[in-house]
Amino acid sequence: MKIIKIVIAFAILITVLNCSKITDKFSEKVEEKVNEKVNEELKKTTEDELNKDRKVNESLDDEKILKDPNGQWAIDADASSSYSTAAGKNHSWSAEQMLGVPNVQNYGDNGSGWASKEADKDIEWVKLTFENAVYASEVRVRQNYNPGAIIKIELIDENGKSYVVWSGIDKTKYRANSIEYFTAKFDKTKYKSKTVKITLSSKTVPGWNEIDAVQLVGE
Repeated sequence: MKIIKIVIAFAILITVLNCSKITDKFSEKVEEKVNEKVNEELKKTTEDELNKDRKVNESLDDEKILKDPNGQWAIDADASSSYSTAAGKNHSWSAEQMLGVPNVQNYGDNGSGWASKEADKDIEWVKLTFENAVYASEVRVRQNYNPGAIIKIELIDENGKSYVVWSGIDKTKYRANSIEYFTAKFDKTKYKSKTVKITLSSKTVPGWNEIDAVQLVGE
């Protein structure tokens, strides 16, 4: 009888210990899930704040550039190719979509910007004409999708002569999923120009490299 009692007591102890282990494992699982949820919320909050800051920065950049008294926007445009098979401001992704002030509101593929016919064919170019010939000092290119493919900026003077004012690999640190300006700054030219040619290596940055608008800065 005494042995039976000892066996029963031992069995109860084992059961309690097993229950304790199960409870501990359950608690660990609950704590793990809570931590995952907290981390997700923190990540989401951080991303939301970054997106908010990015939008503010974009607005400030655009506002400053739009108010630049020495800046002017293109009145005519041509391109090596366009995703649109027709020309004209009413046709999405045509060269004419680069005319005038910026009008693409959010980063991404947008018919209100120019895109080449093929995404990664390699060398593409766009040529912009502005109203006034100026002694230029800067060119600003508003890229609304997949920035970073520009490899050369040329100015063409009033006699049709071309001058390379910037060339190379674009090493700008662009923010993710953000409309960004490529800016080429250079010493004020000794000649007047109202034509800008921009060359892109489209395979450098995969996908369509879209341009919303181009500003020529000069006096």
